[in-house]
Formats: sequence, structure tokens, C-alpha cells
Amino acid sequence: MKSIFTFILLLVITFSSAHAQDGQYLMSSGKLEVRSGPGLQFNTIAEVPQGTQVYVMSSNYGEWSAIQFKKMNGFVLSKLLTEDSRIADAERAAQEAAAKREAAKQAAARAIAQAEAAKKAAEEAARKAIADAERLKREAEAAAAKAIADAEAAKRSKDVAAQRALADTEETRKAVEEANRRAARGSNVASNPIESTTPSYGSSSNTSSPKAASIEVSREDKYSSWEKKTYKSGATPKSFNFKGKFDYKLDNYLKIKVGKNTEVVVKMYKMGKTKADDQLVRVTYINSNATQFIRNIPEGEYRLKIAYGRDWRETTKNGKKFGTFTKNALYEEGNQTLDFNTVKTSKGINVPSYNLALDLLPNGSGYGTGSPEENISADEFNKN
Repeated sequence: MKSIFTFILLLVITFSSAHAQDGQYLMSSGKLEVRSGPGLQFNTIAEVPQGTQVYVMSSNYGEWSAIQFKKMNGFVLSKLLTEDSRIADAERAAQEAAAKREAAKQAAARAIAQAEAAKKAAEEAARKAIADAERLKREAEAAAAKAIADAEAAKRSKDVAAQRALADTEETRKAVEEANRRAARGSNVASNPIESTTPSYGSSSNTSSPKAASIEVSREDKYSSWEKKTYKSGATPKSFNFKGKFDYKLDNYLKIKVGKNTEVVVKMYKMGKTKADDQLVRVTYINSNATQFIRNIPEGEYRLKIAYGRDWRETTKNGKKFGTFTKNALYEEGNQTLDFNTVKTSKGINVPSYNLALDLLPNGSGYGTGSPEENISADEFNKN
């Protein structure tokens, strides 16, 4: 009867202590006698060797504590229990490890953020360096092109001046020869008089000896019958009977700035495999002191023919329209190629455009097309 009571009391105590406070693991400092109740009067139900870990469910029984050992519940003297340093050390080590893991995680996050910032800074610096290099390259190319153009213009000026000097010399020589011939003809008439009842022009009716008539010289305007035309910048002269070709999907252009000394007509040819395969794409009239954009140019490589001058006139020759400048006229064909082919890059499609400056130099030569292949005739310019 006593043993049954003890078992029931143990169950009640165990149930109550489980709700009293949170348990903890402790270690026996000596040999423990586990009793069925909190007192020496209760039976010993087990023995716990020294240094064995037990789970303390409650210490609210005076000198006694309710413990769990293996699958058994009982009571032991509290003074024989001591804290298990191994568990405390393990918990402390776990906390330290967790703190170190968190610190390492935060350090890794900071390192990643710094690396991303450094990467972006490096990419921005690289983009800026590339942009600066491209800008310097374009400036250097433009300076080189201008230097070449100036040198070629100076050379053309020198050549044109030399040609004009030769032409003036030849014209003077011919004039001297003609004067000599006229003087010779006059002396022959004087020494060999001819009888005539009709007075000669410029002679007196009272003399029988004929004299040379006075010479009247007038300059013939060979363009007097031609129709004078005035066009706005960007128009196509009617003499070419031509409609331009456009590609409205391309937002490209050839920007042409014309100086104060001339007006121009620019013809753009899309180059084929041979010169005979070249196709005329645009014909554009541009007034002096004007800037004209020739836009929506089909893809391809192009060469230019350029007419300089003033007073544009048109006529019909052999059933074909013909146009020309009648004052300070100069025609040239450039050997510089304008590449209007689009280029695909990693950043998208690069659509090329060009700038061109045109004018007549004071000596009558043109500049602006790079190195001209040669000056051409008006007939060659009018050919399609």
C-alpha cells in the first residue's frame, strides 16, 4: 500500500514541477541516491554515479530537487548537484560561433557591395576613357583632314595660277602675231593699190587708194540665249530631270556649308563595282552663305561631283537638258569616299553622317572635297 501511494505522489509532483520553472542540466558532484520523494524517509529507487549528467525539473523542494535520469523521475539532494561546465561551454561556443557567422556574413555583404561599387566605378572610368579616346581620335582625324585639304587647296591654287599665267602668255603671243599679220596686210595694200569705183569702208570717196577699215571689237555672250534659273537651297535643278532616291528608315545626313564666294550644285553617286555601275542618288543646289542637310541617304559608299560658280543657266543640247554656272565656274570630282553603310555594335546600330565645307578661294579654285581627282568640264559634270 505504501509503494502505491509513493508512485502516485511521484506522478503528481512530477506533473506540478514540470510547470514550475524551466529545467536545466546539472551534474552530480558525488554519488546520488535518487529517492521516490523529497526526503530521506522516501525509498531509494536508483543511484547516480559521480559526474553523471541529470536534468533538473524543479528545485522548489527545500533541500531537494526533482530530476529526470534516463527514463526515471525522482528526488536528490540539491547540494550534491553542480553546474555542468561542458554544456555551458558548448552553449557559449555555439553563441560565439553564431556571432562569428553573423559577423562574417555582414563582412561578406560589405565586401560584395564594395566590389560592386568598384566594378561600376571601373566600368564608368572605362566608358569615359573610351569616349575621350574616340573624341581625341575624331579631332585628330578632322585636323589631319583639314591640313590635307589646305595643302591640296594651296597646290590647286598654285597650279591654277600657273595655268592662267600660261594662258595669258599664250593669248598675248597670239595677239602679237595677229597684229603683225594685220600690219603686214596693210603694207601690201599700200604698195599694190587696187582700182575700185566703190569706196572702201572707212575710206574717203576722194581717193582711189583703199584703206583698211577700222576694227570694232565686242565680247559675245554665248549664254545670252540660255534661260537663267534661281533655285532655293535643297532644290534639284530641272536641267537634270532627276528625282532623288531616299531611305526614310535611315536618319543620316550629309551636312554641307557653303561659303560667301560661290553657289554650288552637288551630285552624289552611289558607287558600284566599277565607275560605269555608279548610280546618281541626289542632285542638290545650295546658295552661298547657306547650310544644307541632305538626309535619308540609302546605304552604300558615295563619291561627289561639285559645280562652283554663280549665275546658273539652263538650255537644251541635242534634245537633252544642260545646266551650268556662267560666272566663276569650276567643276571637280572628289576622290574621297563617303561611307554611309550602317555598322552594328554592342551598343546598337551606328548610322554615319558627314560634314562638308565648300567655297571658292580668292584665286578661283575650290576647296572642301579633300583631294580632288581633277577639275572636270561642264559636260562631264552634266553626265549622269
